[in-house]
Amino acid sequence: MRLVVGLVTVLAGCGSSPHVSTTRMGVLAPARPSSCTLELHAGELDGQMMMSHDVLGVVTIDGAKADEPPNSPRLLSLLKPQACALGGEIVTLGLSANYTYPGTLHRDDSTHSYMILRKKPTGAAQTDQTF
Repeated sequence: MRLVVGLVTVLAGCGSSPHVSTTRMGVLAPARPSSCTLELHAGELDGQMMMSHDVLGVVTIDGAKADEPPNSPRLLSLLKPQACALGGEIVTLGLSANYTYPGTLHRDDSTHSYMILRKKPTGAAQTDQTF
């Protein structure tokens, strides 16, 4: 019995890899290579940026290490292929939160959501699609 309790405690403390999810929204853009260059925009998404950029989607990383900053190299390496697949050029931080689970075996963790944008194409008028 002690072995089972010890094993459960060890497994609970190990934690799993972060879960990465992508939500496509707004404009559909062609995918870029998974190693594309991205700009991590330090400011917030404001009206001026919305006028000159298309929002392509959101990438969320759940279950990151507690207090792991959203710009850590590990998280950016998880984010990059997803943002490039959306056709992104610029990434802004939408949400960053730390979670604590008092009284449980679950470790503390964090979640981060990133908005994926691209510069609006010049001279290309958007047309509606009929189907």
